Amino acid sequence: MKYRRYLACLGLILASMASSPDALADEVSKPNILWIIAEDMSPDLGCYGNAVVTTPNIDGLAAKGMRFNRVFTTAPACSPSRTAMATGVYQTTLGAHHMRYSKALMPQLPEGIKTLPQMLRERGYYTGNIRGIAGTGMAKDDWQFKHRGKRWDTKSWEELVKNQPFYAQINSSESHRRFASTKGINAEDIRLPPYYPDHPVTRHDFAGYFAEVNQFDAHVGKILKLLDDQGLSENTIVCVLSDHGRPMIRGKNWLYDSGIHIPLVIYIPEGLKKPARYRPGTTDDSLTLSIDLVAQTIQMAGGTPPDWMQGRPFLASNTEPRQYLHAAADRFGDVDSCSRSVRTHRYKYIRNFKQPGSINESSTAYRRSSHPIYHLLNIMGEKNLLTPEQSRLLAPLAPEELYDLEKDPYETVNLIGDEAYQAVHRELKAKMQQWIDASKDQGIGPDSEALIKHFEDYGVKTLKARREKIEEMRLFVEQHFEE
Repeated sequence: MKYRRYLACLGLILASMASSPDALADEVSKPNILWIIAEDMSPDLGCYGNAVVTTPNIDGLAAKGMRFNRVFTTAPACSPSRTAMATGVYQTTLGAHHMRYSKALMPQLPEGIKTLPQMLRERGYYTGNIRGIAGTGMAKDDWQFKHRGKRWDTKSWEELVKNQPFYAQINSSESHRRFASTKGINAEDIRLPPYYPDHPVTRHDFAGYFAEVNQFDAHVGKILKLLDDQGLSENTIVCVLSDHGRPMIRGKNWLYDSGIHIPLVIYIPEGLKKPARYRPGTTDDSLTLSIDLVAQTIQMAGGTPPDWMQGRPFLASNTEPRQYLHAAADRFGDVDSCSRSVRTHRYKYIRNFKQPGSINESSTAYRRSSHPIYHLLNIMGEKNLLTPEQSRLLAPLAPEELYDLEKDPYETVNLIGDEAYQAVHRELKAKMQQWIDASKDQGIGPDSEALIKHFEDYGVKTLKARREKIEEMRLFVEQHFEE
């Protein structure tokens, strides 16, 4: 009798397992997933062709994993970009598109929309935004929405690894200003974009940025070694990326590729289940958005992205490659911007719904106090020393911009009004409007009086706090022009 009862119970267990054959395997084989996020970094790495930097750790990860060449963020600054990457939803759809809301004016995350840590926690993952590990880790979120419940389970690496499977982020401050040194970089070897003056100030600034890129790579190497030393490397998917483009005038805060183009390297260890389109040791040129990594991460964790998510699992066999990428730039502190872009493989169209001034003029007090190139452009402009490409950074912002990226990768020749590109202009303008309507873009339209006042007050406050540093930076650059 007892034996028959045992067989019956065993049969029920086996039947249950058969009805959900992945259940046991799912619990056993769920991979850990780690995002290593740089700040303000374009694809300025050795594996992307930059010969000035020294980035062996990320290059090595790319060689055995996958390197993605055309990945773009939905915004060119940390807060709105990270807001979208927290949810897989455009920041403009969330109504959290500005940078530096007050706590009172910060919007609530819409009902039904969850953060990536929440969604993975529901799948049995322990989540962490890690502080102080391998010489880096600042536990940065910078989400521009109010959030119900806890954001993460831990900030401690030690606690994280005791609770596998885990999803974690290690957010690095490297490549964010100010730059500590230029060690390891030969400024004379740097290839400058043509819209910057070829001047010692520019070269020194870029050298400082590239030295930070090297430092970020060194931290990545320490993290990878830590995974190996702790027996985690064979069961941890590693994604290396940035929150937006490089921290330069016309980079960060702008919808040119220099502001939204980011690196992405994904490494999936040999023994783990691979997405259909993952090919180790290869590169990919598909158009991809940062929010797509959110959807892909859910799928790599064994889940299915929810219907409300606008990101797509780009390595899935049934995901159609994107033909158009959309991005948005709104208020950055006291700079009242409202711009939208749509990009294909070849063309980019930008519509500047607001024109707060020239590119250089549209700089916050923080940027004026920490960006020497801001002052260099003004001084050289006053002395008539700029080329036509450089002078455009001091000219009024155009309402519309169109670029042929194949012929003009630096986006310096605005083709609006060129008869040969009228059809492209019409097509991309229509696609932009379709996206604005379909995505319910909340950034198109007037801001509330309370929000306007908040940002005006923010500008007055920050200018007062940084006035002295702005003057010091101007004097530093002026020294290069003394006879």
